[in-house]
Amino acid sequence: MTHPIGRRALLWSAAGLAVASAVPARAQGGSTMEQIKARKVLRVGATPAEPWFYKDPVSEKWSGVAVSLGEQMAKDLGVGMQLVETTWANAPAAIQANQLDVQFILDPTDVRKQVIDFPEAPLLYYALGALLRPGLTAKAWSDMDKPDIKVGVTIGTNIDQMLTAMFKQAKIERFANNDEAVAAFAARRVDVVSQFHPALLVQQTRVKMGTVIIPTPATAVATSVGLRKDSDPTFRNWVSDRIADYYKTGKTQALFAAYMKGKGLDPDKMPGVMKEKW
Repeated sequence: MTHPIGRRALLWSAAGLAVASAVPARAQGGSTMEQIKARKVLRVGATPAEPWFYKDPVSEKWSGVAVSLGEQMAKDLGVGMQLVETTWANAPAAIQANQLDVQFILDPTDVRKQVIDFPEAPLLYYALGALLRPGLTAKAWSDMDKPDIKVGVTIGTNIDQMLTAMFKQAKIERFANNDEAVAAFAARRVDVVSQFHPALLVQQTRVKMGTVIIPTPATAVATSVGLRKDSDPTFRNWVSDRIADYYKTGKTQALFAAYMKGKGLDPDKMPGVMKEKW
């Protein structure tokens, strides 16, 4: 991710790119596809960030939309799946170092494209969302731009910058992280919290209050799958074809809906990960 939200947490410094130089996969013992087939395992990066990855603190079992996508991709390849715990900041270097084969929910920024590869097709879409307090009705960002409205954001993120430029009357309250912003919402110290909508949907299950919307004008942000640079495009093309098919046939949305349903939410009453249905 590179989400202005907790994408905030996804942001990684250019300095981290110097950890490893870009070495094509073929120089490490065959193409990416050949290595996966020989290993009989698809290695998927996993970093705690619901709804994409969630590690149960008791059982230590992983679940999430990206975990399910990895399982499906491994099945289609005819191999097993291995989750490799990492962080958003370290994932690109881990891909370069041939410790991971894929990292789901990684935004294809220009900086990242210098050191790792991405498939042509997008994986899914999310948008800047708003969690509204009970009783507050809004459809557009302009509906929230009022002197008596307090909006919680994570300080220093793209969301902070975007809403600071957008709002002329609403008061923006800044917090150190997403959880603090949502805690303030639960305590009714802010009227709105803004993050990317999948994260907000999960946050809503924790506070058990409010309504998540994608205010207009909505801006779709495509996220992708990080891959190793490889002079042989076989694996990159295969991944691109697979995720395009998952998206087009509704499988990606179905996996997202299933995870949300497991959190006690009605997926039919919330924005999903297909921009065409917003």
